[in-house]
Amino acid sequence: METFWPEGARVWLRENGQHYPSTVLSCMEGVIVFRTDYGQVYTYNQRSITHQKVTAMQPTSMEGLEDMAALTDLHEGAIMHNLFQRYQQNQIYTYIGSIVASVNPYKIIPGLYDGSTVELYSRHHLGEISPHIFAVANECYRCLWKRYDNQCVLISGESGAGKTESTKLILKFLSAVSQHSLELSCREKTSTVEQAILESSPIMEAFGNAKTVYNNNSSRFGKFVQLNFCQKGNIQGGKIVDYLLEKNRVVRQNPGERNYHIFYALLAGLEGEKKDAFYLSAPENYHYLNQSDCMADKTINDQESFREVITAMEVMQFTTEEVHDVLRLLAGILHLGNIEFITAGGAQVSFKTALSRSSELLGLDPTQLTEALTQRSMILRGEEILTPLSVQQAIDSRDSVAMALYAQCFAWVIKKINSRIKGKDDFKSIGILDIFGFENFEVNRFEQFNINYANEKLQEYFNKHIFSLEQLEYSKEGLIWEDISWTDNGECLDLIEKKLGLLALINEESHFPQATDSTLLAKLHIQHASNPFYVKPRVAVHNFGVKHYAGEVQYDVRGILEKNRDTFRDDLLNLLQESSLDFIYDLFEHVLSRSGQDTLKCSSKHRRATVSLQFRDSLHSLMATLSTSNPFFVRCIKPNMHKMPDQFDQNVVLNQLRYSGMLETVRIRKAGFPVRRPFQDFHKRYKVLMRNLTLPEDVKGRCAVLLGLYDSTRTEWQLGKSKVR
Repeated sequence: METFWPEGARVWLRENGQHYPSTVLSCMEGVIVFRTDYGQVYTYNQRSITHQKVTAMQPTSMEGLEDMAALTDLHEGAIMHNLFQRYQQNQIYTYIGSIVASVNPYKIIPGLYDGSTVELYSRHHLGEISPHIFAVANECYRCLWKRYDNQCVLISGESGAGKTESTKLILKFLSAVSQHSLELSCREKTSTVEQAILESSPIMEAFGNAKTVYNNNSSRFGKFVQLNFCQKGNIQGGKIVDYLLEKNRVVRQNPGERNYHIFYALLAGLEGEKKDAFYLSAPENYHYLNQSDCMADKTINDQESFREVITAMEVMQFTTEEVHDVLRLLAGILHLGNIEFITAGGAQVSFKTALSRSSELLGLDPTQLTEALTQRSMILRGEEILTPLSVQQAIDSRDSVAMALYAQCFAWVIKKINSRIKGKDDFKSIGILDIFGFENFEVNRFEQFNINYANEKLQEYFNKHIFSLEQLEYSKEGLIWEDISWTDNGECLDLIEKKLGLLALINEESHFPQATDSTLLAKLHIQHASNPFYVKPRVAVHNFGVKHYAGEVQYDVRGILEKNRDTFRDDLLNLLQESSLDFIYDLFEHVLSRSGQDTLKCSSKHRRATVSLQFRDSLHSLMATLSTSNPFFVRCIKPNMHKMPDQFDQNVVLNQLRYSGMLETVRIRKAGFPVRRPFQDFHKRYKVLMRNLTLPEDVKGRCAVLLGLYDSTRTEWQLGKSKVR
């Protein structure tokens, strides 16, 4: 059927399965030309156009709505266009009911987060004024008293989508309202807790964040920040739980990426005698910093970062000696990475300067360090057996020492922060989860496998709360309701964590001393080749694939077993435990060694837990904490892959909308009833409006009378068994 579209008409044009917001450029002589809002131009014969191909755009799709639950056009194109329109106007926040979508602007928007904005949002309920992350933080804070249970904010999104910044903004808001809740006389006493929590951010970022290809400030560890509030409304303590630091980054980085920020800050910020005392120079002179050919970034001021970290450490009550010890250890790691080896009847150290400098800075004996790096020491029947190492084995030994030093230092820093912010826990808490986003690189390894496993668990939690529990609640209340289908990722999680799943097989192989990455891969293929969520590549000889909720990821099996075992050779551990520096000795005093190495002869009770098992257990503990809390969700979205402002790549955004279930979320929020009040509460709140009405005796009937006055069609409300909706 031929349809006439006037010039300038706003329509949806369906191309390649997508709906594009478009304008009719011209319609004459049987030819119609469309231009999409993203720049494409399409020309059609007017007779060939069907209603499936072109549909009129509803007015709600032309405005850039603050809450996408009000959209009339319900498809991915409408959601993306709504975000696009708001993004163009620097309105980066958009609601989907109580969920907030946040598009990373990759630039500073004046006034968006200043003190007056904090004050404004602290005085309004969610939805009363324009969308903002402060509105979510404020609603979360108010719910401590409205619901009398713990609250949590789950911040999700890909690497580079803005999760870390969102976490800091929520902390900033909660700190401000916490201070506001106090009497003036009390503020000075307790402000140190809020200040300490805020000052922990630059320290954690310096030690736990790095520049990656996707993000200049990527968190290479996960964290759950728990803030404990008292009945009066102020923060009285907190705790930080960290997850899975990416240790491998300390010794090698991919092209275009950097090591942890703190190393570059150290070199840029330390000056004069202090710098000379640690024998430090420019980043390009250190193997652990120069491998990737990326030692600086114009968006990162390393010198300023150093000042911020030192100031923050002072606020957190790190002593001068402790700060010196940490910086000395970092310098020691850099020099350790410069130790080189040659083959001469086994590996031999070829660069004595780096050896002597790292030995001095780490409080080690140079001869003992040389021996530990170039030969393996084992005790057999009471006698010490020395085995020469190859050059590659010596490099691996050097790198394992560097990773162990950094990981123990990082754990010490987190422990120090927690000791500073610890306080009473006698009322309720707000937890903020900032955990690594879904990752899919050219080469994905053990770290990406664990990161994506965590994201699967969080997506399951999101699905449960947004879809399963929501629909179950409506059924329980006996409401008229049309079920909404959604993508369940339970089968993918079964593949990963059930009996004989990927985790179980990786851990089983980790306990076989003779097992290799190849034997692991063979077992995975045999066990799971027929699983629809497992991918056995036709060509790649070192890979296996998993079809995650966010798409298929190929994992390189090489190095998985060694990283999962995470064992530290006895002789290397003994070396560090004999450091003349108390700081390093204390870091390794209670570290487990390979003594009684995991074998099948060891009972499972005495086996040292592998990295993935520890991570799985900590993840399950986190999920248990979240399951007892009332959740709020922040969905972070990156508009392009190049970290550029004012660029909106519809394909990049569309992919994120699809795997995060954004369309289904909009549908359920649109069809659902976000306001739910028990009859008694509703009646108590609005009875003033019923003064001149003849009312029935029962409270449910009274609610029905009032609601009927305002909407007699009953399309905007329903009465359940116990609540008004």
